[in-house]
Amino acid sequence: MKAAIITIGDELLIGQVVDTNSAWLAEKLTELGFTITTIVTIPDEATAIKAAISSLLDKNNFIITTGGLGPTSDDITKQTLADLYGGKLVFHEESLRNIEHLFSKRGLPVSETNKKQALVPSSCLPLVNRYGTAPGMLFETKDHILVTLPGVPFEMKGIFNDELLPFLNKRLQHQKLSRVTINTFGIPESFLSDKLADFEKELKANDVKIAYLPSPSGIRIRLTSKSKDKLTFFAEELQKRLGEHVFGLNDDTLPKIVSERLRKEKKVLAVAESCTGGYLSHLITKIPGSSDIFNGGIVAYSNEIKHRVLGVPVSIMETHGAVSKETVNAMLDGVFKVYNSDIAVAISGIAGPTGATPGKPVGTTWIGVASKTKRVVKLYTFGNLREINIQRASYTALFEVLKLL
Repeated sequence: MKAAIITIGDELLIGQVVDTNSAWLAEKLTELGFTITTIVTIPDEATAIKAAISSLLDKNNFIITTGGLGPTSDDITKQTLADLYGGKLVFHEESLRNIEHLFSKRGLPVSETNKKQALVPSSCLPLVNRYGTAPGMLFETKDHILVTLPGVPFEMKGIFNDELLPFLNKRLQHQKLSRVTINTFGIPESFLSDKLADFEKELKANDVKIAYLPSPSGIRIRLTSKSKDKLTFFAEELQKRLGEHVFGLNDDTLPKIVSERLRKEKKVLAVAESCTGGYLSHLITKIPGSSDIFNGGIVAYSNEIKHRVLGVPVSIMETHGAVSKETVNAMLDGVFKVYNSDIAVAISGIAGPTGATPGKPVGTTWIGVASKTKRVVKLYTFGNLREINIQRASYTALFEVLKLL
């Protein structure tokens, strides 16, 4: 089955709103066995909507759109689809009751504009929206199915899961794909590809697809197959080949895995950050229950704070610089003194774009992790982009904590 995704909205085309819907839908439809042929963004214009749908019908059995279903005059998708598929706009009683209930809970009156949200083409199957006011719509012909959903992400996801997914599972006959993602860190993408060259040939021979998804938080390796047995076998083989570079599967993240490991070993962490500016602490505290494993952190951005709060000797920073192995070692000592934690992390580097000195280009970063009995301080040279350097340094620190544990 081939599918296309259309996102509708001028706000998407001018960059005012970032389109996350198409990525989410593509993932869900791929899991169901669809092959995504096209993802396109178009304006809130009747001619653009009709042209996009018409052009995609020839090569797709399924088209899904998001956006253009609001109560304002610029959202004209419903009328356009009524023109395209026939019928007239009629009130969907369940959607109208839902709108009245939502406004009643908020203590607000329901205006005529709000009521119009319950209007749908008589030629469609309405998809109830329990998360907002605009229902989804499903149009079916002998050749294809078209579904249109609201553009608000949590409404779109809710209707998809509650209304559309059961329909697709029941109505469409196709084989679902199985997929697993192996999450890695500490090995560049090019090195990873070279290391797995022979492995990729085995995958191809067994009709298992591989994809590399790099980011500052690591490289995710996605395997996809119609055979669950083959997928399980090759996923296990891949983990064996990559060893310590694998930290988790599927939705696992380094902050999550490190937090779980600390909790399991009943240890607490504390950090001293310079160039990362608190980003490492942010990653840790995003995880629910982080108070069990995180004592605290300090952003020791200036040399004065490194000295006054963490106790880093001025002589060390004057002799070796704030970005040095010696300074990071002293910062680790300071973390233990201030927070009395089981594990300490210290980071000092040059995030950029300025701050480089002879022998220390932008991206130069020292990262130290320590327990009461073991200590590792390493030099890393990242790139020239400030935001990426901050992220890479923070995730690298987490990976070093995981290895230390």
